[in-house]
Amino acid sequence: MEIDQLSGSRPKENSDSGPRVSPLLSGLLLLGVALAIVSFFFDDACWAWIRDRHQKGLLVLAGIFSRYGDWPELALAGVFGVALAWWAKRRDLVKVLLCMLLASTIAGGVVNTVRLTTGRTRPNAVRTPQGWFGLRRDGEWLLFKNNYHAFPSGHAASAFAFFGVLAFAYRRFGWCFLVPAAAIGWSRIYLGAHHLSDVLVGMIAGLVFAYYVWIRAGPWIEQRLL
Repeated sequence: MEIDQLSGSRPKENSDSGPRVSPLLSGLLLLGVALAIVSFFFDDACWAWIRDRHQKGLLVLAGIFSRYGDWPELALAGVFGVALAWWAKRRDLVKVLLCMLLASTIAGGVVNTVRLTTGRTRPNAVRTPQGWFGLRRDGEWLLFKNNYHAFPSGHAASAFAFFGVLAFAYRRFGWCFLVPAAAIGWSRIYLGAHHLSDVLVGMIAGLVFAYYVWIRAGPWIEQRLL
């Protein structure tokens, strides 16, 4: 059976080179990378525009998305979903949910490790100079100083990896599940926790991890665990 990379069908077993990335997916990835690069030039303008138009209701909403869109909450929802799907004997959903958990965990771990080392100042850190300082600034280690952990967004990476698996598993309607991931990314920008570029880079990383976990780990989970 022919592979449809965006539909979540099982990859060909007899392929020596493994699953191939579709031209459409490659084009979307290149477009996303280009947008992320361009976004660095609009970070300051974006934050200034949002900051001057803050609304109390939207701040509350952004706080909710941000609070419940982090990796621990997504993982808890995923574990509950796996248990429910297993009880309902829906092995297909168990596979998808396990891939969601795995993709989100890997993306969050990798991106948060990078985030701790870049030393980029968060937009809302008004008493901290904006810039990229790496691991040290003025002889002081920044590893555990939250104001310097902006790039990239761990929330965005975890959320887009989590919901991105659904996009690759279900071609026709799966992309609708990226809406909550986008809302979580928006909340991080609106609260000033991340720059626009931080979120876009996190989004791309999350989707890349979601894709490769689905096409690589998905078949293994189906064959070995289900």
